[in-house]
Amino acid sequence: MTLKELAYVAQSRLQARTGSPIKRGHVLELFAAAAGFRSWAAFDAAALLADAGTDGEGLQGYALIVGRAIQLEYSIADAELLAASLIELVGELQLSFVQWQTLVAALHASSSRSRESFDDEDELADEDLEDDEWETESRSTTHRQSQGPALPTRSPLLLAGLERAVQLRPDDPVAHYALAAFYRGGRPSPYLYEESLKGRKLSLIEQGWVEGYLRAAPLYEKYVRHLKAAASLGDRMAALECAELLGGRALYEVVDKMEGPVSALRMAELAPDDTQRLKWLRIAAAEGAPDALAVLARRGDPTALTQMAARGDVDAIRTLATEALDSGNAMDAWQWQQLALLHGHDLTASTMRAYHDGGERDGQFYDSDFGGGLYAAGDEGLELPSISKAQAAEAAKRARDIYQSAASRR
Repeated sequence: MTLKELAYVAQSRLQARTGSPIKRGHVLELFAAAAGFRSWAAFDAAALLADAGTDGEGLQGYALIVGRAIQLEYSIADAELLAASLIELVGELQLSFVQWQTLVAALHASSSRSRESFDDEDELADEDLEDDEWETESRSTTHRQSQGPALPTRSPLLLAGLERAVQLRPDDPVAHYALAAFYRGGRPSPYLYEESLKGRKLSLIEQGWVEGYLRAAPLYEKYVRHLKAAASLGDRMAALECAELLGGRALYEVVDKMEGPVSALRMAELAPDDTQRLKWLRIAAAEGAPDALAVLARRGDPTALTQMAARGDVDAIRTLATEALDSGNAMDAWQWQQLALLHGHDLTASTMRAYHDGGERDGQFYDSDFGGGLYAAGDEGLELPSISKAQAAEAAKRARDIYQSAASRR
């Protein structure tokens, strides 16, 4: 349903209920009032109408509709009939509205998605697109992890509104990016379609795949076209998605030099070299991304290790204590020991244990009654040098300060 079709349906319903002619423009004014706006012009600049399939904001302003109808010089009786009829139609068609600012937040969230975790340093490599992917389901829900508000993509009325917005505002990057997100999907493979053009006889299943391709191909083309338009108009999030979709160092470097909000974690994941990756990992960590901080800590980054230690990560604390011992800094080593104790760990205690190696008890604590192969795992514990009582007190104080500072930020 388009806005024009909705206005016609509403106009017909309202005229039938009141028995009086209703202007099409007045219908739009009443919809705007139902959304809490003073005029259709104000609503049209800030929001879009949507129907079934969108969890938008409700159109329930009965009193506002009545008031607006009276302003439009309808009688009180007709104004009340108009409001009741419009609210009834809203319920039937499951109408709502979505503000542009909500769409922008959803777009940024859908472009900030990342994989669930980084378990090793190779996890930051690019994900390959499947050339023979037949599925057309949105990559915003399958290829990536989304955070924040969900991007509504199932409302025909909202889609029509986005198409209209692009036509009215062809230089608006947000309108193009929102429309690209609506059409976002995996690239369909033309292989079987091209084979059929060459005369290959297809099975019924293959014919179904070709039909799926013919439906998906134009939608994918729209996705790419509007994504490129948004990127060329300066939307950095769209440019990042474009660089991911099309690949190539040059596109990535364009995004790197652009201004505006962007997902630092996605920039790190897509970085063409380690220098860029470290740069964006540090930015992501500064923005509070725990995965980025963990990767930096595993790489031995001193700032990341210190932050992880302050949060109680015993591995980071042990690493810092070991480094302090290696450099002959007894005070720092004792500081990290005291911080470990505050978090319930003792760096001087050995955690070495013997475990069964293979067999039905593989990985369990070694029991000599069962015998068999074994292996040792754990930490032998640190040997800390002696320090004076004053130094010990100072180390304990520094550890408490780190502990309390971290606790206040949680």
